[in-house]
Amino acid sequence: MIICLYVDEILIFSTKLSIVNEAKRLLSSLFKMKDLEEADVILGINLRKTNTGFSWCQSHYIEKVLKRFNSFDVVLMRTPFGLSIHLKKNRGSSVSQIEYAKIIGSMLFLMNYTHPDIAYAVSRLSRYTHNPTKEHWDALHCLLRYLKGTMDWCSHFM
Repeated sequence: MIICLYVDEILIFSTKLSIVNEAKRLLSSLFKMKDLEEADVILGINLRKTNTGFSWCQSHYIEKVLKRFNSFDVVLMRTPFGLSIHLKKNRGSSVSQIEYAKIIGSMLFLMNYTHPDIAYAVSRLSRYTHNPTKEHWDALHCLLRYLKGTMDWCSHFM
């Protein structure tokens, strides 16, 4: 049995349903808890049972991020970061630094859970969070355009 606990959410995994039920009985005798049965969403990640295992998807999260930052109706991109993009440190004034940092934070969440394909782009772009320029923003918009095209991608576990 594996028990995953994060703040007020808990997942119990086992190859036998009887073990899961016994763990739930024990925990509910010790703590006030609500049994939501089989999980479908945990920490903003959609869980789907497949014939061969599980899939984790964040399409709803990506959609929310794209809409929040006015990037939902964009032309799709095939790669998260163009090879011709050469970013440099900004020695002048920053362009919308707080907004840039918010988007980078959202990208870090995606990268760590269901979109490892954006790791390189996020790594490069996050270096300039403290002082982004228009060029940094253009590169970040390329990443958002890529996510729009891949928002239905999932991580599969067997």
